[in-house]
Amino acid sequence: MLFRLPVILYLACSLFSSGLLFAQNSGTLKGIVTDASGKEPIPGANIYDLSDITHGTVSDFDGKYQLQLKHGKHSVVCSFMGFKSDTIVVFIDSLKPTMHDFRLQSSSIQLETMVISAGKFEQKLNEITVSMEVLKPVLIENKNSTNIKGVLEQTPGLNILDGEPQMRGGSGFNFGIGSRVAILIDGLPALAGDGGRPEWNFIPLENVEQIEVIKGASSVTYGSSALSGSINIRTAYPKDEPVFKVSTYAGVYDSPSTDSAKWWKGTATFYGTSFLFSEKFDQADMVLGGMDIYDHGFIGPPKYRGFNASDTTIRESEVGEKTRRLNCNLRYRPEKIPHLNLGVNVNFMKSQNNISLIWDDDTTGIYRAFPNTLTLQNQVIYYIEPFLNYYTDGGFRYIMRTRYFATKNVMPDQTIETDVSYSEFQVIKNIKFLNDLNITGGIIRNQTNSKSGLPYKGILPVNYLENYAIYTQLDKKFWGRLNVSAGFRDEFFKVNDEEVASQPIFRSGLNLQLTDATFLRYSYGQGYRFPTITEKYIHSDIGGLAIYPNPILKPETGWNTEFGIKQGFKIKKFVGFIDVAAFWQEYQNTIEFTYGVWDKDKDIFGDDSISAGFKYLNTGPTRVKGFEVSLPGEGKITNDFKIDILGGYTYVLPQAVNPAGVFATDSTPQTMSYNFTSTDTTGNVLKYRFQHHAKADLQLTYRFISIGGSWRYYSYIQNIDMVFYLFEPQMHSGIEKYRNKNNKGIHLFDVRIGVDVTKKLKASFVVNNVFNLSYSLRPLKIESPRTFALRFSFNFGG
Repeated sequence: MLFRLPVILYLACSLFSSGLLFAQNSGTLKGIVTDASGKEPIPGANIYDLSDITHGTVSDFDGKYQLQLKHGKHSVVCSFMGFKSDTIVVFIDSLKPTMHDFRLQSSSIQLETMVISAGKFEQKLNEITVSMEVLKPVLIENKNSTNIKGVLEQTPGLNILDGEPQMRGGSGFNFGIGSRVAILIDGLPALAGDGGRPEWNFIPLENVEQIEVIKGASSVTYGSSALSGSINIRTAYPKDEPVFKVSTYAGVYDSPSTDSAKWWKGTATFYGTSFLFSEKFDQADMVLGGMDIYDHGFIGPPKYRGFNASDTTIRESEVGEKTRRLNCNLRYRPEKIPHLNLGVNVNFMKSQNNISLIWDDDTTGIYRAFPNTLTLQNQVIYYIEPFLNYYTDGGFRYIMRTRYFATKNVMPDQTIETDVSYSEFQVIKNIKFLNDLNITGGIIRNQTNSKSGLPYKGILPVNYLENYAIYTQLDKKFWGRLNVSAGFRDEFFKVNDEEVASQPIFRSGLNLQLTDATFLRYSYGQGYRFPTITEKYIHSDIGGLAIYPNPILKPETGWNTEFGIKQGFKIKKFVGFIDVAAFWQEYQNTIEFTYGVWDKDKDIFGDDSISAGFKYLNTGPTRVKGFEVSLPGEGKITNDFKIDILGGYTYVLPQAVNPAGVFATDSTPQTMSYNFTSTDTTGNVLKYRFQHHAKADLQLTYRFISIGGSWRYYSYIQNIDMVFYLFEPQMHSGIEKYRNKNNKGIHLFDVRIGVDVTKKLKASFVVNNVFNLSYSLRPLKIESPRTFALRFSFNFGG
């Protein structure tokens, strides 16, 4: 019954859209956007209605714009990076166009970018009190990314370790479960309900407006999973000009640098197509997008090793990925109810892929999975998101958003079904007589139902989790230079009618503008993460990995504090800023994936004498401190030459506060501590952390030709789980030998070239891992060899 909903949705959307297209009582605001002299047009400037920031347009190549607005009075904003925003009040006449030309004053800083994630309302990037990186769609297109991961990997302070996001060393590796970084699509959670893991292909990459990455605890704003930060992917609604884009790409994997490690015959290919249609129909907006991809993959099936392993029967042709996704956004603005818009967003994905945990060995089998550690799965994921926004003449904004999010993963020995029902009602008010005090508040209900895992000693595989929250945030500017922010949230959790937990958390921040281009900030935020259903209750054997439940697992708590300074600069028409931040994070009841003998059953090798596997445990207090430097910028050096750059360096010192402290005792009995479970306790450094990482992406564009490249540096992971060394006599994985040999940092390079063949067609050629480095980021998992890809992008709109 769960998966009949797409049919119901289709019928509902058909009925919904049938009455949308009709003539409306509206008028047109039109004109030209230029610099202060009025001589040079500004293409790509954003012009939007202040009462509904999603309703807007952009200026064309000649700086001309045209914006459809309802009859009456409107506040309209024009903004462009490197210039000061301009706001006007106009009266729109439905009988004739209203004319206005914007002349933007040059700014010495690149901080006019508008963001929402920091406080759930629109703010200038320079005025927020936390560290944030903003990624634009141009980076997605330039890098030929097939999912959002490829773009996020270029973000300073953020690493994606085998699919898991790590923010400034705030988390290690937990086999894809219990993300400490919230993943959001348009401000609503997009993590799987049972395990809190991201599905990167599910994010509508073709319709990204911008990506906002907050570093540091964001639980006050976005709840439990935002213990270390948040990633908010904002999608775009139609502008006045219709958009129809199609992109297609095809590529190949190069042979590994060790020829004997190649397991596939012939050529290993990957290819895909994506499309986006976006248009306004009078009072209705429609966005339709999707993608279809195939990836042969570079991790092969296991070889027979002489013991029982079901995955050694997997054929080489079965390990490839096949994924299809379709998304649709509909919005309607009723003529008879001014300032109201409502609609529904839908996203659906079906995928065949695999989960690979451990390589076969460190030489010829490094691109193959170890027996019993490769699982094929079929996935169906979708959400349905009705919403309503209403703006009053008195300055109130009411937002009602709901999302039904369902996932189904079918594996050979197990099926996991989860659905999440999320509802949020939010009120935003800007109080003019208190000198623009902005108040944001809301209430949330989030319920998760999960059917997964195997029965275990009275613990059933059917579980549910209820989460309720209230939050409020105050933002105020004093003396035109000092921004003050404070927030509060109270979380309530209930699991299976058995456990109840409540946790109030707070945040605060200051941002002081010292000069026109210098901003000093301070922030403090508390974090809270309630364990996922998988961590507490699931007993399974996925990919040969025995996982035992831990019903008494406690929530993680923490706090983050940061000092930062942002310095803007401008060289001719190139604008950018240097951001420097020092941070300190403390965590209590840190949850880690720990191996032990937890019961008398069978271990992963089939022995009857002992029973061993992994369990999620509270491992005690931890601390992460460090600093970060980032440099984003863009602009023209001459009329024909443009530069885009994003770079940064992050240093973290993640430490166990009580390394000798015993946090568990298994059935043997063996006491567990940081010292006992670690391969290297020097400096008490936590497991699976990069202490140094640096990144840079540079794009040079001259007229119709662009050349770009990316560089990433990851330092050696000093500490991993000792169990992988202890298993070496049975597994022969070569992990200890591999780590001793490859104990230096990793430098990765990607290059690309693009050509605007016509105004409607762009071709690009991309090479990733240029030097074909055989490297591992997450121990026991090899990364991709060199790839070559050719991409064509067609733009039939406007």
